[in-house]
Amino acid sequence: MIENTPHVEGGKYINIENSVVIVSGISGRGYVRKSNEDNIWIHESGEILLLADGMGGHERGAEASRAAIDNFRGQLTPGLIKSQLNEITSVSGISAQYPTVYTIISRAVSKAANAIYERNNELNLERYMGTTIVGLLIIGVEVFWFHVGDSRAYRLRDSRLDQLTTDHSAYEDWKEAGSVGTAPGKNLITRAIANNPMVEADIEYDEKKSGDIYLLCSDGLTDMVTDEKIEEILNGENNIPGKADLLFNAALSAGGMDNVSVILCKMV
Repeated sequence: MIENTPHVEGGKYINIENSVVIVSGISGRGYVRKSNEDNIWIHESGEILLLADGMGGHERGAEASRAAIDNFRGQLTPGLIKSQLNEITSVSGISAQYPTVYTIISRAVSKAANAIYERNNELNLERYMGTTIVGLLIIGVEVFWFHVGDSRAYRLRDSRLDQLTTDHSAYEDWKEAGSVGTAPGKNLITRAIANNPMVEADIEYDEKKSGDIYLLCSDGLTDMVTDEKIEEILNGENNIPGKADLLFNAALSAGGMDNVSVILCKMV
């Protein structure tokens, strides 16, 4: 694993390549924010990826995203996951691993949510700290992804980009209800790891396919760069670190109004 901080002020740059995946992660503060409240983490195997975005406008966003990542790192380890997977057969087309992985992820979300909830109470903050989280786990022949908030997961398969997650936001609720009345702000989050210890993640999975590219990102990318441009970059001829650089720099070129975090993972 290569980890350093080149052109990314206040952030991270991580590259991993092995027989299973090629992964590249970048996180930086952008041009406007005074600090980077995003956090990324990639297990040395490249098979567990996490990205958290501290809630903008709230106190201690960086602390919240770091605390969430630290809690998840303790729960989502290859050894722990392997030890808890049961040797059972699939039923009605459902992954044999899904119930156990669902439990593992839900437990990790619960522990992180409780830790930040208790920290908010301890500090008695006027405005509570909080964070989004989006993660990806590669387990055998399957890929699992989960999220809380508006940090997103995408997949490029056969040159087509699909958004895998739906933002937990007032805007998405408004769209789901028929888009009646004035649209709320897209960054008004309705679910986060913050003041609710009972928060739940959305968890999904699919079979792994060689050549697929998964993207995890904060809204510092998606607010600045269109899905069409993201798809164009991912379909380009650059290698995975090069594609990650292009995505990061596209957000900066569009104004870099927020912290920007990107993790790309290509299935070998």
